[in-house]
Amino acid sequence: MMIKFLGLDVDANNVMVLGPPLSGKSILVRNIVYEKVLEGFGGIYVTTKDTAEDVLRTMEDVDVKVVDCVSKTIFSDAPDTENIKRVSIMDLTGISVRINAFLEEFWKSGRRDVVMVFDSVSTVLMYLNPQMVFRFLHVLTNRMKSFGAFAFYTVDEGMHDEKVVAMLKQLLSGVIELRDDGNSRFFRYISPSKRMEWRRFDIEGREVVIS
Repeated sequence: MMIKFLGLDVDANNVMVLGPPLSGKSILVRNIVYEKVLEGFGGIYVTTKDTAEDVLRTMEDVDVKVVDCVSKTIFSDAPDTENIKRVSIMDLTGISVRINAFLEEFWKSGRRDVVMVFDSVSTVLMYLNPQMVFRFLHVLTNRMKSFGAFAFYTVDEGMHDEKVVAMLKQLLSGVIELRDDGNSRFFRYISPSKRMEWRRFDIEGREVVIS
């Protein structure tokens, strides 16, 4: 199974999006969700950095389900809606339950093509130890694979011990690497069966433009 977006042919169900802070990871993955939902995919966005409302403002004309792991730390009584489920970033079981609920909703509606973004794993690692996060992601990545969904997990390069990043890579079957040389941004995709060359991209407003 393969998914195509932003000129990439991705042959992995679970993909790490790895790059330095401010290299464009969040904008890149939001564009992935936006593009695929427009094509008819179900979209799930797990946010540990911005509120659901902030995420949805960047995708105003598409129907995306959001697991908001931020609002509960600001407003403990922040309400859920049909498309927004809120949970503490410390509650990994609660996050899983809400992701599964959205997956089941898509399944019951007959929608089998689903793309999910987890933005970001690095934020969760600030609150919880790597072993707990690893066990959580082990279950989640298997769930995505069994469902046939495509999932993208952002990780800040340089924020974690290399052993932690290597441990996370064991769970993921592909990596989108990003780099920034100060003047331009580049990305490439690597999996066991694919290795692309670096490609330049620019961010114009909310859009990612591939050079």
